[in-house]
Amino acid sequence: MTSILDRIYASHSNKLLFFKDGWGDLPRLCEMIRRGDQPGAPRPIDVVWSQTRETPDAVFRQGAFLSPYSDMPLPRESEQAFFEMVMPRKAMPETPVCIHLAATGDEGFSRRRQFFALPLLKYGIGSVILENPWYGRRRPAGQQKKMLNHFSDLAAMGGAAAEEGRSLLFWLKKQGYKKTGICGVSMGGSIAARVAALEESPVAMIGCLAAHSASAVFTEGLLSRYLAWDVLDQELGSGEKARAFMREFLDVTNLTRLPAPRKPEASFLVGAKNDGYVPPYSAHLLHSHWPGSSMQWLKTGHVGAFLFHRRHFLEAIRDAFARL
Repeated sequence: MTSILDRIYASHSNKLLFFKDGWGDLPRLCEMIRRGDQPGAPRPIDVVWSQTRETPDAVFRQGAFLSPYSDMPLPRESEQAFFEMVMPRKAMPETPVCIHLAATGDEGFSRRRQFFALPLLKYGIGSVILENPWYGRRRPAGQQKKMLNHFSDLAAMGGAAAEEGRSLLFWLKKQGYKKTGICGVSMGGSIAARVAALEESPVAMIGCLAAHSASAVFTEGLLSRYLAWDVLDQELGSGEKARAFMREFLDVTNLTRLPAPRKPEASFLVGAKNDGYVPPYSAHLLHSHWPGSSMQWLKTGHVGAFLFHRRHFLEAIRDAFARL
């Protein structure tokens, strides 16, 4: 049963519709369907540091790099990727480091710093918080908060976040860190799962409220009620074509089409039994596709899990790194 809290939150947080200006670069979307998923190797990045702050327990550094993503054009504002690194003061090459990817609408660093990076310092785990393209300092002019104007924006945002996450993992290893991982909540969890599946070396992977494919979220879950379907359908001609096309495109990166991470026992998933955003069957599909992974089910919905069960997310991160 869908959580009542999920339904209330969805109605209040989505006063506008996603993709109000249609598909965007429709020819390129069709070409990506035809071409299929071809991620290639992670690309190296050059990090430029901007500021450093120290406290008795931690060192905070903010940096930037040029996004390595090239499958679709990024808006000018999104071309530069920003991140914050939160490390224990006495960090060493053996210090575990976790990359945190953003959930839908999570802009800036403060939320993930407060809820994840700072508590993880108690476990001796450092963090890298990546700001998503189309969010925060990377949000293009004319976009209202999280409400992406075109569907192609979603396609590029997910692709870019995944490639940036892969490049950050590659960069961390070049910096000498021996135990690395990646995590996220909701959309961030699904993208983290993709990064881990494409990584050639063992990593800790923590997917909280993650879907096996974005198609389950945008064509079946609560968010499907807040898409400009009339505009999308009209652009394809007539009839109910938009939902089918969207599902076909989003399933190009269906995680069950990729192999499991190299060390699936270091992969921890947390699902919500009454999730209105990510259908529970979708989270279960991912767990089933990764034999040896751990799955914890919370008796709540999507919003309730984040509000009241973050300690389970933190425990999953700790336990995942302990399995590396």
